[in-house]
Amino acid sequence: MQSTITSRSLNPLSLCLWACLLLSSAMTVGAHAQGLRPSPPTAEELAELGLLEQRIQVGAATRWLLVQPPVDPSRPAPVIVLLHGGTLSMRRSFATNAGATRGWPSVARRENALLLVPNATNPKTGDPASDDQVWNDLRRGVNRESSADDVSFILAMLDWAHETYTTDRSRVYVTGGSNGGMMTFRLLMEAPERFAAAATFVASLPDDDALLVRPARPTPLLIAHGTADPLVKWDGGDIAGGRGRMRSASASVAWWIAANKASPEPAVTSTLPHRNPKDKCVIEMKRHAPQANGAVVEAYTMVGGGHAIPSARYPIPDNLITRRYIGAVCQDAEGAELAWTFMSRYRR
Repeated sequence: MQSTITSRSLNPLSLCLWACLLLSSAMTVGAHAQGLRPSPPTAEELAELGLLEQRIQVGAATRWLLVQPPVDPSRPAPVIVLLHGGTLSMRRSFATNAGATRGWPSVARRENALLLVPNATNPKTGDPASDDQVWNDLRRGVNRESSADDVSFILAMLDWAHETYTTDRSRVYVTGGSNGGMMTFRLLMEAPERFAAAATFVASLPDDDALLVRPARPTPLLIAHGTADPLVKWDGGDIAGGRGRMRSASASVAWWIAANKASPEPAVTSTLPHRNPKDKCVIEMKRHAPQANGAVVEAYTMVGGGHAIPSARYPIPDNLITRRYIGAVCQDAEGAELAWTFMSRYRR
């Protein structure tokens, strides 16, 4: 039975407390919606997951990352670069209610992979070690824009990893959601020779062509986006808070199909099994096969899905306010598994 609360059942003090509670919940979820910002785990809690904090010097800058070494250090390990979303951090990616990114440590252990989780910088302070970070992606002139040289940082991180661990340089992969997905796009444009494949979630391209660079070589790419994303909208347009004007999800996919020299017409179209009818989301896939000297593009449409990487195993708080700011979370796939199944097929 659905309960209701009326003014007759609450005295003035109770009404005040109830209003404060609602305001507090809205503010908390609003912050969560802006970047799914749970409290960051401690270094000890991260170590229990196998993740160790590391810092490296990149020119005059000190930059931070989390590292999960491969289980068997004697075998050449594939490398997974996981890029957090905006206003998140390397640490927040593994908080209790962080969602799908929590799946990556177990995938990396199972696959004997080296997992690298770099930290972006705080755009207001330039702090590279804090937990309210933003990548310097393809957008320009937007609120919370970063000026950090994140491309050089990530490439230097890969150089450090190859020197420190036994790695398979032909199997270096990069993935990210939202701001992390947009940073993934930038890496594929400016340094495609370093990556064997990539996967992005809830990320689009800016609608200004002047901000985009055609990659020198194509890279196999998975792109997943929700039709009900309230932040990076399916149909494109402005991101709330002055954070850029984006092209639509379909136009972003079309740009990458052209850049990757893939077929505009999908060779395969399928729908993933609908495992949870209550999630209000169905995932459809279109595979655009490579043409001569090209690379595949797999486009996943999360029909009814919001601004979140799909997952049933690693839930985020689900309530009316969360659904308003984030939308529904698809539960018909695990984001880390979906990305790894795709990326691991390819070598550079």
